Amino acid sequence: MKLISLLDHLAATPASSAAAPRRDVLAQLGRAAAAALPLALGTLPAAAATNDTPLDALLQLLQLERLQAALYTQGLAATGLIPAGQTADFQRLLAHQNQHVAFLTRTLQDAGSAAPTAPTFDFSGRRNVASNPELFPAVFSNYDNFLALAQQIEDLGVRLYQYQAFNINSDTRLTQAVLRMQSVEAQHSAHVRSLRRGRGATVGTWPSDEDATIVRPAAQALTTAATGGEANVVQFASASTQVPFSTFFLIRDNTAIHDPALAEAFDEPITSAVGQAALNLFS
Repeated sequence: MKLISLLDHLAATPASSAAAPRRDVLAQLGRAAAAALPLALGTLPAAAATNDTPLDALLQLLQLERLQAALYTQGLAATGLIPAGQTADFQRLLAHQNQHVAFLTRTLQDAGSAAPTAPTFDFSGRRNVASNPELFPAVFSNYDNFLALAQQIEDLGVRLYQYQAFNINSDTRLTQAVLRMQSVEAQHSAHVRSLRRGRGATVGTWPSDEDATIVRPAAQALTTAATGGEANVVQFASASTQVPFSTFFLIRDNTAIHDPALAEAFDEPITSAVGQAALNLFS
């Protein structure tokens, strides 16, 4: 998995005995890049390309964390939506998201780059235009719909963090912080998935091809591209050499492993452009 190479890189990089100021940590962002990049990533059209610079990565992750915080803030404020026994769960998830927002905002500021103004998120998918079609119906009046959207956004977060970690891996401390935040996103995803399974949804604790598809109207293709699909069974030993895992691990009587669970162990591809298109559904 690509993540393994990143972890190897971190393990091989000696840590400084004294923590460097965050301004030095993010010096590689460059003031020229900061001046040239539109800060409000949420204002970019869905088809616009994003550059994979450290600044782009932090700005996109900040938009993701703000989106997640807004979802849980509005969900907790919706009367009768979240069962009393699960309110504390979402209060804790919200606290984590707020911590991530604060960290990313402070990191950008200490690097000399102003954080953009948070957009007004619209979880109906109408993008704050009443005449637009409702892509995510009854999110704050139907608990199952709320959980389904929470799962998709948390799944998106896990994949986007893993992708963006490679765009900031020139700094070990920041990469380690981002990977810790990704692990929290993965715990959130697993918890929301468990809540859905407890309510009868066909869904695993982690993404699987055996999960029942979450049906959405016009947004289905985009949300599937960003959060769905668990078909990858390929790992590269080098840039041109694949490890044939479907026949590599042999069990009794030299029978190769052929199981849908094999794909669950592999990273799924996502790009910042696909992630941004999904984020843009809500603002």
